[in-house]
Amino acid sequence: MDRRSFFRRVKTSPFKSYIYPPYYDQKKDFLACMECEKKECLTACNENIIKIEDNIPVLDFTNSGCTFCDECALSCPKNVLSIIYKKNKLNCEMIINPNKCIAWNQTVCFSCQDICEKFAIIYKGMFNPVIDIDKCTSCGFCIKVCPADAIEIKII
Repeated sequence: MDRRSFFRRVKTSPFKSYIYPPYYDQKKDFLACMECEKKECLTACNENIIKIEDNIPVLDFTNSGCTFCDECALSCPKNVLSIIYKKNKLNCEMIINPNKCIAWNQTVCFSCQDICEKFAIIYKGMFNPVIDIDKCTSCGFCIKVCPADAIEIKII
C-alpha cells in the first residue's frame, strides 16, 4: 500500500477519534452497529450521553458523564456492547489545561474535584489541580461542571 492509499484509508475509516462506551472488545466490532436499526443503547443510557456518529454509538460528555451502569451493554441486541468486555476506564484521558483553568490562574475553584467520585483530581497547593490518570476512569463528569472549559479530552 502506498502512502497516499494509506492516508485515504485512514480518512475514510469508520473508526475516527471517538470515545466509545466501556463495553466493547475491539473497535472493528462496531461495524455490526451499522446494521442495527433500533440503537437500543441510545435509549438505555440513563445519562443520555450516547450519541450515534457514523452509525456507531459514541459518548458525548456535553451534559453528563458515564456512570458505568451497564445498561447500554445489557440492551445491545448485537452483543457489540457486552458486560464481559467492561472496562474500568474509557478510551480517553482527561487533561486540565492550566491556561484555561481558573484555579491555575489564582481563583479558588474546586468544581472538578467536588464531582470526582474516584478522587482523581488532586490539588498541588491551593491553585494547581492535576488529574491522577491512575485513578481517573475518564467518566467525563468533570467536563460539564468546569466553568472555564479547562478539562480537555485526549483520545487514546
